[in-house]
Amino acid sequence: MAVGLLARPSSIVAESPSYIRSIQVFQSAGIPIHSVSLDKEGIDLKVLHATVAQYQSGLLYTIPTFHNPTGILMSKQRRNDLIEQCKELRLPIIEDDVYRELWLDDLPPAPLKSQDSNGNIVYLGSMSKMMSPGLRVGWVIAPEPVIERLADIKMQTDYGSSNLSQYVATQWFAQGYHEPHIQWVRGQLRTRRDQMLELLQQHFSDIADWQIPTGGFYIWVKLTVTVPMQLLFERAIQANILINPGYLYEDEATSHIRLSYAYT
Repeated sequence: MAVGLLARPSSIVAESPSYIRSIQVFQSAGIPIHSVSLDKEGIDLKVLHATVAQYQSGLLYTIPTFHNPTGILMSKQRRNDLIEQCKELRLPIIEDDVYRELWLDDLPPAPLKSQDSNGNIVYLGSMSKMMSPGLRVGWVIAPEPVIERLADIKMQTDYGSSNLSQYVATQWFAQGYHEPHIQWVRGQLRTRRDQMLELLQQHFSDIADWQIPTGGFYIWVKLTVTVPMQLLFERAIQANILINPGYLYEDEATSHIRLSYAYT
């Protein structure tokens, strides 16, 4: 998508911090990335406007629902404002919505794509987060010319996704397995989230801050004391605990760690 949808030279804007693998994809394609900060409601629109104006960026990549790594859920009002601003800026959006089904408390606001009246938003979904990490099947919702272009790129890249995987995904929905499964997944994640929050409160309340995620997989923890991050990572590994240092997602996030309650 990065290679096929953007003219050269071009750049993208993305939330900071953001999903490490997506950042690497853009970087490997030689596409500059300009960071836009987040607040509790999602992407900062004033910073977005200034960044796009300065760099003439060609695309916004965003994870509005249970953001990775912060867990932030973009508010309904912020979504509305973002859509209007991107219309004014003529800025296309890639909406990465792979965590949408993993809400734990309340149903999240509707996708940005649901308000897309002029084909400005490319919407991404995936089976790997809600069914099985090994089922590498996803989908794209976009205007027909975009789909045709992406299909051509994919055929040139890997000759298409596995027919077996696509058949499994089709039958999964057709046979009615999805709804009971996703309800079970939500229950498991809710229990694990609550257990992790309890442990954080017991052991980290005087040395760290965090927000309670309402869905997804992650808790973004900010340490309020100075800790050598590499040493912390190594000690955690020795205790069979995997943490992701914040600098993997943002160079300046040297006092942050991403914890996942999706793993056992």
